[in-house]
Amino acid sequence: MKSYLTLMHLFPLLGGLISALFGRKLPRRLVELTACAAVWGSFVCALLAAYAYRAPEKVVLTQWLTAFDLFAPISLYLDPLSLSLAVMIGFVCGLIHVYAVFYMAGEADYPRFFALLNLFVFAMLTLILAENLPLLYLGWEGVGFCSYLLIGFWYTDKHNADAGRKAFITTRIGDTAFLVGIAWLFQLFGTFSISELNGMAFLMPGWVITCLGLLFLVGAMGKSAQVPLMVWLPDAMAGPTPVSAMIHAATMVTAGVYLLARMFPLIGGSETVTAAIAITGGVTAFYGASCALAQRDLKRVLAFSTISQIGYMMLGVGAGAITAATFHLLVHAFFKALLFLGAGCVITAMHHEQDIFKMGGLRRTLPLTFWCYLAGAAALAGLPLTGGFFSKDSILSALWLKGGGLYLGLYLLALLT
Repeated sequence: MKSYLTLMHLFPLLGGLISALFGRKLPRRLVELTACAAVWGSFVCALLAAYAYRAPEKVVLTQWLTAFDLFAPISLYLDPLSLSLAVMIGFVCGLIHVYAVFYMAGEADYPRFFALLNLFVFAMLTLILAENLPLLYLGWEGVGFCSYLLIGFWYTDKHNADAGRKAFITTRIGDTAFLVGIAWLFQLFGTFSISELNGMAFLMPGWVITCLGLLFLVGAMGKSAQVPLMVWLPDAMAGPTPVSAMIHAATMVTAGVYLLARMFPLIGGSETVTAAIAITGGVTAFYGASCALAQRDLKRVLAFSTISQIGYMMLGVGAGAITAATFHLLVHAFFKALLFLGAGCVITAMHHEQDIFKMGGLRRTLPLTFWCYLAGAAALAGLPLTGGFFSKDSILSALWLKGGGLYLGLYLLALLT
């Protein structure tokens, strides 16, 4: 298992370093092949780890931080939550890498692009596989930094550069709150181990759990674009379409949901925290869906729908339905990646026109794209027999069973979206 975990984690890093250091000296096809092979290799290792999985397992790779009472090894943790996300990230990001080979065919700075894509995947895998908070935070910041560079990839255009800076600065608000929470936990217990901290909730006063939970919630609000820190995500559409697909489907915006799900045994004991998570999710789901209805730009419609769907996941976490929220996270990754990649095909065919009022006749000109897009849209709408139907229904069922005026009100609010 240790070899599977290590290779799963390091393949994207190796691919990114090769593209960054030697990309300009190697043939273009070799750079593209290396970048794609790194992510697909990680996916294969994730499948092998899933096949060999028997019980939650901690793997210590090496020592990282050791000073006085500070002890933080580079250790990875595999359980159903991290394993399911690792498989999803490997598969979805692998498909996006293959798509990017064709989408960026005319791009001269391809080594930088594929290096950043690989490092983006590496940072996300670091985040979800981390067994301790410093390593998780390293992946957390790595995801944010890579997204900043990828959103502003065409930095000579002022709008693109501004969008990248906006994402970077806005998410710093949440990152600061998350870092304060990590420092406070270490000051209380002298350990960074997530599994150990989750087992110590009974040792903390209720007000401490509430404050820590709210700090983590603010951190999640920044990365997962929840009200009021959602302003960066629609502008992130300035980046190349493969970047938009990765940010919205498999990487950055799911990081906040993962954080709350991972730390839920610690923070879930506070009713104030769970209610705050649910309210944030409900308001965001309604806001995102409402804004999407008023957009004409195809990618901005999808961006606001992502905000809405992440709100659904937050609703699930707030109701204590971690499995349902994770299920919707996984389903959303697949159909949202499909929608973004389909949108890229349409935009390219329309000579980079993104106004949906100027589009039509897709079924005749791009029949395969039409049917793929229709399947993704059906899942997004939650039509019966689609994955979105079952994942959304499980969250709404959890809210209904939770009972109480607050949760029933959020249930009705979610139905409106």
